[in-house]
Amino acid sequence: MGFLGGCAVNSFPVGSQDPIPRGYPQPSRWFSRRCPQILIWLTDSPPINGGVNELELDMRDCGGVVRIHRFSRTRGQADRAVKAGRAIRMLPGVVADAGRADDSRVKMQAIHMWHRDAVIIGKAALVAQGMIPPGSRTRDFSAVHEVEAFSRTRGIKREGILVHRWRVPRRYTTQYRDVPMAIPEASVLLLAVRGEWEWVCEALRQKLVTPRSCRSARSCLSWKFGRHRITAALADISFNPWSVPELWLSRALRAVGFTGWHSNTRVDTAEGAFTLDQAFDAERVGVEVDGRCVHGTPEGYEATMMRSASLDRHGWRMLHITPTMLRQRPRFVLEWLAQRIHKRHRPKVMMSDHELSRIMLGLTPT
Repeated sequence: MGFLGGCAVNSFPVGSQDPIPRGYPQPSRWFSRRCPQILIWLTDSPPINGGVNELELDMRDCGGVVRIHRFSRTRGQADRAVKAGRAIRMLPGVVADAGRADDSRVKMQAIHMWHRDAVIIGKAALVAQGMIPPGSRTRDFSAVHEVEAFSRTRGIKREGILVHRWRVPRRYTTQYRDVPMAIPEASVLLLAVRGEWEWVCEALRQKLVTPRSCRSARSCLSWKFGRHRITAALADISFNPWSVPELWLSRALRAVGFTGWHSNTRVDTAEGAFTLDQAFDAERVGVEVDGRCVHGTPEGYEATMMRSASLDRHGWRMLHITPTMLRQRPRFVLEWLAQRIHKRHRPKVMMSDHELSRIMLGLTPT
């Protein structure tokens, strides 16, 4: 026991901004009642280490997020930082720097700190495993607005964070920098069932997954979604579409009964190898869906013309359509294509534009 200003006080650590933690001798009731200002000065002294408190040091070491336990020595500092707006409580017992709370990597680390068995799945998992988001040229986590995960025992929803209480077999999980994550096939299948095909097509284009690998992982979500929904998603993935308009065209060709065609077929020529969106090998007819963002640039236009000339030189007849043509007048596109192929590969019936549009958008199952 020590004395300060004539007041008896038990010895306790001084020099941090935390309230006196349990386990240390606490000041007596008489001291707390008679000398409140001295107690505040002792327990709320200025930070050490050149003005940086322990909470800030821990955030720097842990990438902007820390786990605050009930008896943590930085619990008081965290409470004051949250009250001052310098930190945010992302999850129970997890505090993150307010300036980095929107970063998906910080959210993934927060989920891992909150529950060690939580497994990241979905868009954040795909980007972390090497996928470049649609519309980006680098692995930009800013394209992920919500981080999803699943756990066997816990579920929670916060701003930008969603944790499901699912029982996914452990053989469909892997590790990324000590953070459990679902394999890419599980994330792609989840997005496909939900209809987020832009991400699914990009994962197929970047060869992160293949239709065959997705089929082998169909049981990872079979207990959550119905068999028909998973089968329909895998049927569309089997087209191996690299863009959403390619998926529309594949759905339309399947719905009306075209045969003898393959998606994303590789064709070798003297000028190089080219990949056709849709190819009828017997007739050597290729279909290209040319969008503005790729084929409308000066470089893209020149590359498209060179590819068409090279393929025409080797006996291929190319049909160029746009996503707008396919979306607004699908029947015209299919009838135009039917005139260029053999009779045995043509459909026996043709649907209306309205029916084809609903099928292409996935509103009507085929």
